[in-house]
Amino acid sequence: MLNLEEEKSKFRFKMKLDIRWSDMDEMRHVNNAVYLTYFEQARVYYFHESCQWDWNDIGAILANAHVDYLRPVVFPNPTNVYVRTTKLGNKSFELHYIITSEVNGVEELTTTGHSTMVMFDYKTSSSVAMPENLKEKIRNYETIKI
Repeated sequence: MLNLEEEKSKFRFKMKLDIRWSDMDEMRHVNNAVYLTYFEQARVYYFHESCQWDWNDIGAILANAHVDYLRPVVFPNPTNVYVRTTKLGNKSFELHYIITSEVNGVEELTTTGHSTMVMFDYKTSSSVAMPENLKEKIRNYETIKI
């Protein structure tokens, strides 16, 4: 079984999620499709904090995403998402996510996920190499060296 405190220690970036009433479905928990939006939102803030990414200079597109739903997230439980980079390639990189929610005063792991992002030049509509200075900023930010 996963040790939540040990898992959280691998992440430097943490963001509070505001669960909106509209995020929930008729089963009264967050709808499965919304989790990718949570990951996306956290990714943007993660990049801003970790490397001050200039999206006007070079972009990245989502190549794939994977979500494991372990427990439901329910309004109004306090909920957080954690993000970290786990792999840097030439043109792509991988991110890992966990979502936790406080239930009756106890923090529980609700969701895990990962995604692959590809560096992309929107002017030429093609993938490009990840700039070394961007890789270095991310490496310097991360708790676990990549």
